[in-house]
Amino acid sequence: MLQTSDLSDPAVGLKMNWTNAKAGTGSHNVIPPEAEASADVRVNRVEDYDRLEATLRERIRNQRVKDAKVEMIFERRRPPLQMWPASLAFANHAKSVFREIGKDLVIDQKAEGGGTDAAFAALKTKNAVVERFGLQGYGGHTAENEYILLDSIEPRLYLSARMIIDYSLGKVASQ
Repeated sequence: MLQTSDLSDPAVGLKMNWTNAKAGTGSHNVIPPEAEASADVRVNRVEDYDRLEATLRERIRNQRVKDAKVEMIFERRRPPLQMWPASLAFANHAKSVFREIGKDLVIDQKAEGGGTDAAFAALKTKNAVVERFGLQGYGGHTAENEYILLDSIEPRLYLSARMIIDYSLGKVASQ
C-alpha cells in the first residue's frame, strides 16, 4: 500500500484510494499472519485501467517485505463512459434540437463521476452512446425520496422523438 501513494493522476482523471483494510487477530502484540485491503479505482479512459494494473503488478514484484506473499485481484467493475466523436456529434445535435424549444442541454466533455450502464455498451462500439438525456429529477439510487420534475417530461419526450427521427433520416452520423 505504501508503494501506491503516487498512482493517482488527476490530470487524466485516474483516482486510486484505499478504502478498506483488515488484519490481526485481536491481540495488540501479535504480528498478523495475513492482511487484506481493497481500493477504489476511477478512470476516465479505459486504457488507464491497463496502465494502473501493470504498474501495480510490477510493484508487487518489488515488494518491501521479502518473505511476504502478496496477491492482487484487479476487478474492473464500472468502465468509464468515454466521449467518442460519434457520441459528441450525437450530443451536439441533441443540444441544437433542445435549443429549438428554448431549452439548454448540458454536454459534458468528460465524466463527472459515478457509473453508468451505458459505459458497458460503449466498450463494444465507436458508435454514439450517450447518457443523461432522461427526465430531470433527484434521488436516483438513494435512500432519499426519488422524484422527477413534471415539467421535464414533455421536452425530454420531444428530444427523444426528434433524435430518433433525425437519426433514422441520416441527419445524425452513427460513427
